[in-house]
Amino acid sequence: MSSEPLRAPSSDPIWSNPPRHRLRENPERLAWIVLLTSFAIFVTLAVSIPLAIRHFIEVATVKQAAVLDPTQGTVLLYPPRSLEPIAITDLRDQVVEGSVIEAGDSPTQATIRLISERNDDQSLGSVQIFSGTRLRIDYIRSPMFSMSSAPHRAQLTVERGQLRVFTNSGESRPFAVHLITPHGEVDLATGSYQIAVTDEQTNVTASAGEAVMQKDGYAPLVVTSGLRGWMTASALADAPLAATENLLRNGNFTEAMRDTWESYVIAQNVTPGRVSIMERDGRRVAYFIRQGEDNVPTEVGIRQYIGRDVNVYDSLILQLDVKLLFQSLPGAGYLSSEYPLRVEITYTDIYGKQLAWGHGFYYRDPENENWQIINGEKIPPFTWYTYRSPNLMELLKETRPARIDSIRIYASGWNYQSMVSEVYLFAE
Repeated sequence: MSSEPLRAPSSDPIWSNPPRHRLRENPERLAWIVLLTSFAIFVTLAVSIPLAIRHFIEVATVKQAAVLDPTQGTVLLYPPRSLEPIAITDLRDQVVEGSVIEAGDSPTQATIRLISERNDDQSLGSVQIFSGTRLRIDYIRSPMFSMSSAPHRAQLTVERGQLRVFTNSGESRPFAVHLITPHGEVDLATGSYQIAVTDEQTNVTASAGEAVMQKDGYAPLVVTSGLRGWMTASALADAPLAATENLLRNGNFTEAMRDTWESYVIAQNVTPGRVSIMERDGRRVAYFIRQGEDNVPTEVGIRQYIGRDVNVYDSLILQLDVKLLFQSLPGAGYLSSEYPLRVEITYTDIYGKQLAWGHGFYYRDPENENWQIINGEKIPPFTWYTYRSPNLMELLKETRPARIDSIRIYASGWNYQSMVSEVYLFAE
């Protein structure tokens, strides 16, 4: 055991001078901190609460239902989460978000009214669809509060087909439409637009307004009034193009004919006519000629299959350059059908009937006063003549074309020589 004596415990406290909190030593500083903190909280709340309310007023929306109005044929409506369609032949309201609308391949037209601020038939935004179109209404929203400056909004997913989008809301709140296609996305501001979606590409034409085409990996393409843009699964146009589209291929005959045009001959047991491609007057031309027995009818021509829907177009104009060199049959024959050069367009009208429209050219007057000229005109021979048709959509409005099936250019009669060059079918 240790021999050291035990010491009595000390009576001194462990902390002889306990520290005092600095804020307690300086109550004025504490008061200022409390005051400034309270003021900061007040300012934050005073600013953030109105901003939050304003933001809510701006972004809060309410759902809208569309109205489906078939104007021709039967339209199929797939309600949300439904695999069975409903055949719609009359006006149908309360078409809700998530609905799929499909127009069959038979002649079909319908209007989808998207936004209406009044209890009448006037809509602020609408979509007109045509045969073969299939789309889904993703959403249709309007601002919850009239104080909001946000536009009406709609998003549609277009799988295929042709449609016209109208977003001219006049003096009312603007209407913005967002489209999703297999090839990218399109934002449509106030205006009117023509949209065509095929397996290969999406075409957007701005009749009025501004469309912005977007695709991952590419700069947005802005398409303004009078222009059009396109995009495919792998590309987006570098710049907008003229809105006018030529529906014909190789109308200047500079490419291989076998890929675009086919020739034909009608001649029974007589010398047939011929058609060939050659260069004349600094241009490539299709040259039609027959030199053989007189007073016998023959025909030789070229034709091209087009197969393009034209429902969304307001204008369709044919243009070609013609040069007549010889014709032995005066005028256009007894039936006004045998011209030294004639062009004919075969089309399917909005009622599903296949029809034809044509225009012929001649330079020798009929020798028989009973031989009338129908859908033809006299032009000077031995010189190039540019023919530009009237707007066929207006000219044929009673049987308005819905689809251009084919075009043929031919010479017929007895003996003839003629040329054609620079053939275009402009759609806008």
